[in-house]
Amino acid sequence: MSKPLSVLATPAAPDSRYLDTAQDVIRCLKQVRDQRLDLDLRVDGSAQRYRCKILDVSERDFLIEDIFPRDGITALRAAKKFSLSARGAGSYMYIESAKLLKGDEERGIPYFHIGLPKKVLSQQRRRDARFMIPLRVSAAGASITMFEKDSTSGSIIDISAGGCRAEFSLPAPWPVKSDEHFKSCAITIPNLLEIHSEGVVRHFHENKHNKTLVCGIELTKMNVTDRRRLEHFIQTIAKNSESS
Repeated sequence: MSKPLSVLATPAAPDSRYLDTAQDVIRCLKQVRDQRLDLDLRVDGSAQRYRCKILDVSERDFLIEDIFPRDGITALRAAKKFSLSARGAGSYMYIESAKLLKGDEERGIPYFHIGLPKKVLSQQRRRDARFMIPLRVSAAGASITMFEKDSTSGSIIDISAGGCRAEFSLPAPWPVKSDEHFKSCAITIPNLLEIHSEGVVRHFHENKHNKTLVCGIELTKMNVTDRRRLEHFIQTIAKNSESS
């Protein structure tokens, strides 16, 4: 990639509190995932600390992977009780009593299902970083396609680990609504990324300059392979932006 992708910082007001609803806990875990923060894993009764990352979040559990040092995998499987915390630029999360549901693997790479906690201590000052798609890349066809009765494709403006913003050339009145769910979406960035996911339109507005529809789309359910591809892509462009 000849030019690094630009980063858009999305600020939010400071917020430090205990989250005790499933909706708020899921939102917090997704923010940690989307910010690509390291989790600090501590097994009760041991002084050893391990690092890991959140791979994905569902309504029932969340997935962690990349446990380091590697003996943490054995320690996690044997643990009766452990805690997880994450700290980033203006963000903090703490789960006092995490529960391992099961271990799994995909193509020989292990990951673990952790039960959705009932309570999370959270402090959030920033949302996930969004990365602008450069003109050179977008001109090659960086797009998202929403599949329903008829497929609709739009050009990706920016992307994060949790979703993207895309522009659609559609006639008014707009044939979408907030929180509209699409069971099948495809993101294609030629020679860089191709993934499939379920998606939800979280917000939309008209670009009055060119009469197009701009949508904010959350990428919700996707398989582990595609989630890892998206995470790797975001990590790569984040490094490129940091070195610019």
